[in-house]
Amino acid sequence: MMSIKNLLTRFVLLYVLLSIAVTVVIAYFGLDELGVPLGIAILTLAVMLPCEAYGRRNGRYLSRPEKRRVIAVMVAVLWGTQLPVTFLLAWAEGIALDPVLLGIVAVIALVYAGFVAAAVSITGRNLRKRGVIAEESPESP
Repeated sequence: MMSIKNLLTRFVLLYVLLSIAVTVVIAYFGLDELGVPLGIAILTLAVMLPCEAYGRRNGRYLSRPEKRRVIAVMVAVLWGTQLPVTFLLAWAEGIALDPVLLGIVAVIALVYAGFVAAAVSITGRNLRKRGVIAEESPESP
């Protein structure tokens, strides 16, 4: 059995360690143009691998309340790491935090939150399609 806490711990560890590793690789090889695609790849792996492991180990996927809680924590971790770094980099570059920049940051943060929610849902759907877990019953909460 795998707990929700274990799933979230795996997410945090994967996300932080992969982010550090990719940042070092980008800096060492000067691959600045690959920052966004690699960031999305990191987020995809960090979300889907622990969710896949949860479904496989438990023989079921997250219930709706569990899924909402997992998505909320994942988004909080993502925003809690990305937003301070974004503001710190803007400050270091001397970029003013005007309403336009804040609006752009807010839209990107919401897109990433939607991406996390989609990745969690897609993982469950893929586990069901492959027969790893049972179909979701209509009366489930």
